[in-house]
Amino acid sequence: MKKVNIFIFFLMLFSLAVHGAPAGKDTITWTLLNNVEYKESPHDTYGTVYLPTFSKDIKKLHGKTVIIKGYLVPVDKTTWALSKNTYAACFFCGKAGPETVLGLAWKAEPGKLKMDANATLIGKFVLNGTNVDDWMYSIVDVEILSIK
Repeated sequence: MKKVNIFIFFLMLFSLAVHGAPAGKDTITWTLLNNVEYKESPHDTYGTVYLPTFSKDIKKLHGKTVIIKGYLVPVDKTTWALSKNTYAACFFCGKAGPETVLGLAWKAEPGKLKMDANATLIGKFVLNGTNVDDWMYSIVDVEILSIK
């Protein structure tokens, strides 16, 4: 069974390499998501906050189905994020910025996940430039394409 899963994984990678992302899907990178600036803004609860100003390329992806690779990071017992970095060097540890993590809302229960698993995910990309209590970037209706 393990050999079959490995074969399917490599077949999928080969297909993506030869044909690119599935039709109608955009593959996004952490380099692209890093193309954001922050502006100081007053906030009723927190005093002053820094809100993101997204590049045109990032804004074009809002609401589109995308594919991205990263590391699965637990936020709490039921919430997971996808990070550019492993848990030891992620945003939550203060070693990276908020542009290096995406909130995840699963299409269906993903089952048991492992911290720092390297995953390729697909889902609808959502931007948040105003609510400081939520993710700046999120993916909803997330499905796992591959995981190791």
